Amino acid sequence: MTRPVTFVVRALSLALGLSAGACSHGSAADTAVMPATAKVHVQTALVAEQAVPNLLRLTGVLSSNERTDLAANAAGRVVKTFVERGDHVVAGTVLAQLDARSAAHSRVEAEANVAGATEQLKNATADCARYVGLLAKGAITQQEYDRQTTSCHTQAASEGAARARAAEAMQTVADSTIRAPFTGVVAERFVHVGDYVHADTRVVTLLVDDPLRLELTVPEANVGSVHPGLAVSFETISVPGRVFTATVRYIGGEIRAATRDLVVEAVTDNKDHVLLPGMFVTAELPVGEVTSAVVPATALVRHKADQSVFAVVDGHLEERVVQLGPKVGELVAIADGVKKGEQVVVSPPPAAADGQQVE
Repeated sequence: MTRPVTFVVRALSLALGLSAGACSHGSAADTAVMPATAKVHVQTALVAEQAVPNLLRLTGVLSSNERTDLAANAAGRVVKTFVERGDHVVAGTVLAQLDARSAAHSRVEAEANVAGATEQLKNATADCARYVGLLAKGAITQQEYDRQTTSCHTQAASEGAARARAAEAMQTVADSTIRAPFTGVVAERFVHVGDYVHADTRVVTLLVDDPLRLELTVPEANVGSVHPGLAVSFETISVPGRVFTATVRYIGGEIRAATRDLVVEAVTDNKDHVLLPGMFVTAELPVGEVTSAVVPATALVRHKADQSVFAVVDGHLEERVVQLGPKVGELVAIADGVKKGEQVVVSPPPAAADGQQVE
């Protein structure tokens, strides 16, 4: 009887030990899935207020400073072209060449006529000088002298006309070589080798892409703030992340009756040629000053198209999407999202998150 009792006791002890072990492991696991809340160390700055430029947001369009649909100014068949769309050329660059053989023949003929007329004028002038002496001696009548003088004047006019025709022939030859009237970029070429062109046929569209003009329409209520020399900043979706500047140079002379606005043009440099005529832009035009909350630029956090800041509220981080105003030195105006006296995080650490406790 002793052995069976002992076996039962040992079995019960083993069962109790396994149960206790299982309970012990379960408590450790429960402890492992309950992490302590992490805190983050941050540096903060106080939101202040100051006067900043009051910016008027406008849409505008870029245009070339100079533009021309260059005509041939001569008639003939195109024998060669020298440029393609997008080529940058300097003033005087040959753009296309017309067949100038007929014009060259006309020039040779005109120059020969000039030589003949000049020789005839020389002889007539000599005769006129001789007739002066004969009239003084009474060897000829006044009528004969007048006839010779008229002949001299007529010959001088003929010589002048011959020179004019020669100059015209030379100009026709020169016009057969079509050149750029100013430095710019070829926007489009309209002619090809073999085409027959007339004086009014478009050859190329040539435009100046540096500098460019930014055309804006300013509402009547803000016209008083616009003046030559005013700086304008603008952006375009074609060059994301970059802010350009322009200077107001041309101001319209009247308010447009239909839209009650004023056309204003600002000029911007485009030395790197990243901007193109025809681009739509969003511009900011300063029209006075306004008091606004400001924060250090290093407090901003970009999330795709939005900007946000971390405010510290009751020991926790609170992420807020903000509406930005102009940048003033190292500060950025905040039109909406924070207010004076609040604390914002400067240079937020990567681990910062909304609702996180701060040390």
